[in-house]
Amino acid sequence: MASATETMTSSEAARRLGVGMRQVERLLAAGDLTRVGTVGRAALIDAASVHRLRTRGVRRGRPWSAETSGAAIDLLTAGETGRLGSIERSRLISRLRHLSAEDVVRATRGRASVRRYRASDSFIDRIRQEVTLTGSSAIDADGAIAGQFGLAAARHDEVDGYVDSATAQQIIARFRLVEDARGNVTLRVADNEKGGRLVASAVIVALDLAESLDSRERAAALALLRDRLELLQ
Repeated sequence: MASATETMTSSEAARRLGVGMRQVERLLAAGDLTRVGTVGRAALIDAASVHRLRTRGVRRGRPWSAETSGAAIDLLTAGETGRLGSIERSRLISRLRHLSAEDVVRATRGRASVRRYRASDSFIDRIRQEVTLTGSSAIDADGAIAGQFGLAAARHDEVDGYVDSATAQQIIARFRLVEDARGNVTLRVADNEKGGRLVASAVIVALDLAESLDSRERAAALALLRDRLELLQ
């Protein structure tokens, strides 16, 4: 179990997020908050997951479907998408024109199931080769991506990446990963993940980096998303 300084009770989380206890339970059920244990009848919640959600903001509303999220990412990346029909595409463009960068981060949060694990440091480099890197791992791996955000490589002891569900299970077994809310491996499992890429696109990296607890990384991610939204105006 995580130490007390790394956890919050459900009531503490509710106070930090400015929501009621029922909303905390919904956020736990949806995976937006991470339960790491219990004290009596109260849930113990990973404090980092509370801080990440607080930076993203808590608003009601379901996340977009994988198809809609993928189309939005296409539009923000290249200004076009073949995922939707013309009417749906026009509606999505209109919608994006009225959203903030923070809104887009919230709307697309259902793109993948995010799980965190602990791996031996000796496996980190090998795991990096098995996933499509995103977030700070992409910044570390690709100078061109880092340049787009105005960030420098700074973190070498963690890995954050996309995989499909079958590959995720193989990685968990082969590298003996142990689920850990504060682990050094983040797997973003998406069954539409095709693999074959070392690093995710800049827009995807930005969407993930926007939930970083590092204020500089978060600011750089939101700035890139704002720039891409401006191009749709």
